[in-house]
Amino acid sequence: MNPMPTVEELLERIRDLEAKNSELQDKLDLIYSIVAPDDEDTPDDLVQINGVN
Repeated sequence: MNPMPTVEELLERIRDLEAKNSELQDKLDLIYSIVAPDDEDTPDDLVQINGVN
């Protein structure tokens, strides 16, 4: 049986998860900027895809 994690261990895990979440959000933002660029950067013949921020 595993002992309960300490408060410090849980806080460290939260920090790790927040850092990973931030990295993943940055990657998603980059992908979104490629898939659905701003209107002024979009040629008229390209279909605009709207996403959720």
